[in-house]
Amino acid sequence: MKTCHLQPGFSLIEVLIALVVIAIGLLGIAGMQALAISNTSTARQRSLAAIQAASMGSMMRANRGYWEAASSIDVTATGTSSGTSWATTSLSGSLSGQGTDCSAFACTPVEMAAYDLQSWGWYIAQQLPKGVGRVQCAAGAPVSCQVSVSWAEKAVALNAAAGSSAIQTYTLAVQP
Repeated sequence: MKTCHLQPGFSLIEVLIALVVIAIGLLGIAGMQALAISNTSTARQRSLAAIQAASMGSMMRANRGYWEAASSIDVTATGTSSGTSWATTSLSGSLSGQGTDCSAFACTPVEMAAYDLQSWGWYIAQQLPKGVGRVQCAAGAPVSCQVSVSWAEKAVALNAAAGSSAIQTYTLAVQP
């Protein structure tokens, strides 16, 4: 007759296997957390771009004297991310020569449009990496404009070792 000796409890191999399974699960959770944080940052940047485009659309509607009378406009507002002055924004296009501070003085519609674009470009540069704003309007009845906000967005893939950077653009159609 054989006698069998049973040992109660877990063996060392079973404990090690359980630790490996738990470690793999925790690594998976950490990877998903990193991806969630990256996606939250991406959503934040896209929301800020949409808010800035809508902000420019509101400024255009508030200054209809300029935007409805303009024949054809293509203006790019580029700001720098350091400093606190509107002077850090450069405009290219038909409004590039304007430089009046309309927060302190009464302005003409042209000066107000330049001031709005300068402040808008500065805010974009402060809030979005490599942020650039662009307004393109075509003559017609009614005038139709495209307000675009571009920025550099880092994309992080779940299986990629490093993130890649791409220029994203949000475009809004506006009729001032």
